[in-house]
Amino acid sequence: YLQVLEDVEIIREMTPPCDYDKVKNGEISPLFFGSAMNNFGVEIFLRKFLDLAQPPKAQEIKEGSIEAVHPEFTALVFKLQANLNPKHRDCMAFARICSGKFEKGMKIRNSRLKNRQITLSQAQMLFASDRDSVDTAYPGDIIGL
Repeated sequence: YLQVLEDVEIIREMTPPCDYDKVKNGEISPLFFGSAMNNFGVEIFLRKFLDLAQPPKAQEIKEGSIEAVHPEFTALVFKLQANLNPKHRDCMAFARICSGKFEKGMKIRNSRLKNRQITLSQAQMLFASDRDSVDTAYPGDIIGL
C-alpha cells in the first residue's frame, strides 16, 4: 500500500495536469492506470471516458455537411486494403458511418459508381487480427466492407 502511494505521488509530480480542451481537440490522450483483471481503476476509467467521449461530428461534403442525426445512411470510405489474408485474394474497404443506421443486407447507392446499387451483406468489424460479422452499426462506427 505504501509503495502504491509513493508511486502515485511520483506520477503526479512527473506528469503535467491533463488539459481536457487538448483531449477534446485530439491533440493529446489522457493516461489512466488500472487493471481489468483485478478490477482496479476500471470504474474510474469508464466514468471519465463517458465524460470525455464526444458524439460523432458532422462530415464535410461538397454540398455542405452531413450531421450524425441525418436519418439516411451515409458512410465515408477512407481506406482500401488488399491481401488481409495471405491465403486468399481479398480486399476490404474501411468506412466510417456518418449518419443513419447500418443493417446487414441493406442496399445502398454508391455516388462514385454513378449511384449503382450495392448490397452490403458481409460487413465486418476488425480488432487486431479478429474479425466479427456486423449486423448493426451506428454513426461513428468503422466497418469493413
